Amino acid sequence: MPKKFLTVSKSKDVIPKILSLIDLPIEEEEIDIENALNRYTAEDVVATFDSPPFRKSLVDGFAVRSVDTKGASPGNPIPFKLLGEVHIGTFEHRRLNPSETFFIPTGGAIVDGADAVVMREYTEIHNDEVFIMKEVSNEENVLPIGEDIKKNDVILERGERITPRKIAGMRNFGVKSIRVIKPIRIGIFSTGDELRDEGPLKQGEIYDSNSYTLAAEAKQDGFIVSRYGIVKDNFESIVSMLKKSISQNNVTFMSGGTSKGNFDFTVDAINSLGKPGVVIHGMHLSPGKPTVFGIASRKLIVGFSGNPLASFLVYRNIVRTIIFKKLGLKLKKKVIFAELSENIPSRKGREEYIIGNLINKDGKNIVRPMFSESAFISPLLYGDGIITIPLMSEGLEKGERVVFELW
Repeated sequence: MPKKFLTVSKSKDVIPKILSLIDLPIEEEEIDIENALNRYTAEDVVATFDSPPFRKSLVDGFAVRSVDTKGASPGNPIPFKLLGEVHIGTFEHRRLNPSETFFIPTGGAIVDGADAVVMREYTEIHNDEVFIMKEVSNEENVLPIGEDIKKNDVILERGERITPRKIAGMRNFGVKSIRVIKPIRIGIFSTGDELRDEGPLKQGEIYDSNSYTLAAEAKQDGFIVSRYGIVKDNFESIVSMLKKSISQNNVTFMSGGTSKGNFDFTVDAINSLGKPGVVIHGMHLSPGKPTVFGIASRKLIVGFSGNPLASFLVYRNIVRTIIFKKLGLKLKKKVIFAELSENIPSRKGREEYIIGNLINKDGKNIVRPMFSESAFISPLLYGDGIITIPLMSEGLEKGERVVFELW
């Protein structure tokens, strides 16, 4: 007799339930900022000084007292005594007196006494005099101290992913090392007699893609991955691999063997490891309904569907959310609003993920749904993101504005 789903849960209930049952180590280490890319901050990082730390010129031009330029125009050029040039990285300690000026390049420090900079285009130089032909106002073309970031402002929050842009920001304040959260370890394997890792395929066989996809997603999220390959549809073999992965990792992913067929040993294998065992078997979700969540020694085990699209979407939308929340990491998703190019029917009582193509037409964002089976690969290759249809919705209509999550 085929096995029935033990529990079928709403996806929104899965996350808090699993969070209450698992442990994940939150350990910290100090590393050089050069090695911090894609790691997550273990503490808030604050600005140690104002940025900019000195008044800075926004243009190539001449530092002046704005009051001295009153009435200046091409028909009424006002002469200023040129005292010299302020070079980038230096500071001129002489104070500017009335009708005096220094040349300052873009980014140069404004001399004391000056409150504005006249762009070079509105001046003419004759010997040691500069003729100003444009009136400027107080602080014109000047970037004040702290205009960008104030001292003690938080520039990275705890749990933020460190990107190249974040590294640039930290280096602006001289940060050389940073405390980060140590990445957790995830073990991944696929199950199925039909799977092959390499070599020519026989009739009925397919290549394992799920373990590679899940490994790539987990690595991209900054975790350490051990991919154990393919395990045959054999109870003892699956139990043995589960024990190995659990002993070596914080989380275990297995792909395949989650449906109701006679040869699916996932549930029994997880339950054999001790209580609580399988806590969720099935979600009101498409694709991804047969996903299994199990717990052994307060470690998370996820049994993904063998269908590539289902396992990919369940990881991105459910599993990674659980891991990020448990570790206190910030999960940032890029979403836009877009109009649907056609109707999307849906069955009330299940949440549904629809992959789509993003098109910009006449300045509007348009999403074209890619209707497919969960076993299809093409949506992963050609899709740009997903639309989530709520649990109790009966579908979406052409022209309706939807939230489109970009990959």
